[in-house]
Amino acid sequence: MNPSDSNRPFNPDWAYQLVPPWDVGVPQPELIALLDEFPPTGRVLDVGCGTGTLALALAQRGLQVLGADLAPAAIAQANTKASAAAPEIKRLVEFRVGDALHPSQIPGPFGAVVDTGFFHLFDAREREQFAQELAVTLSQGGRYYLLGFAFDSPVPGAPKQIRDDELRSLFSLEHGWRVLALRPAKFLIRSPRGNQVDAIAACFERVTPK
Repeated sequence: MNPSDSNRPFNPDWAYQLVPPWDVGVPQPELIALLDEFPPTGRVLDVGCGTGTLALALAQRGLQVLGADLAPAAIAQANTKASAAAPEIKRLVEFRVGDALHPSQIPGPFGAVVDTGFFHLFDAREREQFAQELAVTLSQGGRYYLLGFAFDSPVPGAPKQIRDDELRSLFSLEHGWRVLALRPAKFLIRSPRGNQVDAIAACFERVTPK
């Protein structure tokens, strides 16, 4: 997770001074279910990769993965995990500090973009901009996999609700997308009030615009 706007009341490194609530130590099962249902091909970009849990799991599946996050502390932890991985995993995964809100600035193209709790950090304008950048980042037939919160939080800088109608508008056929999956889901968290929250899971594929 890494909102890029410096005016936000959020320092990306602060979140990683302790274990953040979204870092549950395993890939989010609902996102893995999407990847199993609609397998990615080509190079994968993990936006807001955090400490690298998902990227490393994808590398274990034989996929070449680049993880990008704005927080140097998160990338340092991801690289520590990668250094302890088997040689065949190390060859497939790379982590770098970068503004994943602007994926078109990351050398591609990519066959897939995976997003665990990234899109839900931004407002409507930033989400629209991000969707436009994804269209440039992904190759034809490439897929965007999303898992994010389906509710609003009153806490400043906290995730903002992702709605079904919003996603259908941003990722429409007119904009060059095909909806492969869009459904209610659960997002695992570390919290004394419970270990999961309501979420939305989606997979969109790049196609020729209508």
